[in-house]
Amino acid sequence: MTARIIDRVERAAKSTTQGHAVHEYPEKPLKEVHESPYRIIYGFRKPRCMWLQSCISNNASQEPDWNNADLRS
Repeated sequence: MTARIIDRVERAAKSTTQGHAVHEYPEKPLKEVHESPYRIIYGFRKPRCMWLQSCISNNASQEPDWNNADLRS
């Protein structure tokens, strides 16, 4: 699951046109993409500088195991 989330974030980082506005915060420069059951909320500070705001699941038992994640650089 963690690898799928990382892959989804990497795809969103490559294309600023991916994702849609976060409906809870329409005034913020945030976007979100989905990797079920997660919402991945992010933004861009400058071109080619993406920051991850949060990765939210509606099911606490579905939280990714970040300690054992393959965090590619």
